[in-house]
Amino acid sequence: MFALNKIKQTSADNLELEIKFLFNSSDVFKIKEKILEIPEIFYEGKVYEKTTMLDNQEKTMDKADARLRVRQINKQKGDKDSKIEFSYKRRVKADGGIKREEEIETAFTADINSFFYILNKMGYEITTSYERYRETYKTKDVKITLDEFPFGYILEIEGKEKNINTMRDLLKLNKEKSYALSCDDVYVELCEKENIKPKDHILFDDPEMPKIN
Repeated sequence: MFALNKIKQTSADNLELEIKFLFNSSDVFKIKEKILEIPEIFYEGKVYEKTTMLDNQEKTMDKADARLRVRQINKQKGDKDSKIEFSYKRRVKADGGIKREEEIETAFTADINSFFYILNKMGYEITTSYERYRETYKTKDVKITLDEFPFGYILEIEGKEKNINTMRDLLKLNKEKSYALSCDDVYVELCEKENIKPKDHILFDDPEMPKIN
């Protein structure tokens, strides 16, 4: 049994706008300070997340440049009770550093193993996954997330285009240095630079993990 509590349905709701920036462990503290200086900023806290992608034998998601994604959210890694976000995402375009994606998402609580078993019965198998710790900040106009990945940090500003650009200016972030692709792409590029063979699962306990410089 699971309780459904969020779903996006209309085409207008399905378009997500965001801009991303990469940080290493040395620079991340400076951007945190800038975020906290923003008037009316609200800190929602920090959680552990594990995100798993799935596809079928026909490679439906891969052919559409889309993702079928299951995200487990816990206050701490290893907690038994998980919130699950289940979503379909498809890249649309990036314009002026702002990334546009079609996103349809629902959230619920459930036994994660049973949920994966249902997806397997429907023909979907796990392809890749990644871990991160997410800190969330909000104003009335935008959501800011600061994600710690095994390879470094990614800052994301989400909202309407005008509000995204206003926040970017407040944080003194250069849109020319934004990153339009996904965290998986960051990882693969870092692996290529360090001559490391990319793995399907991006985990904190991987001793061969590359790092953002």
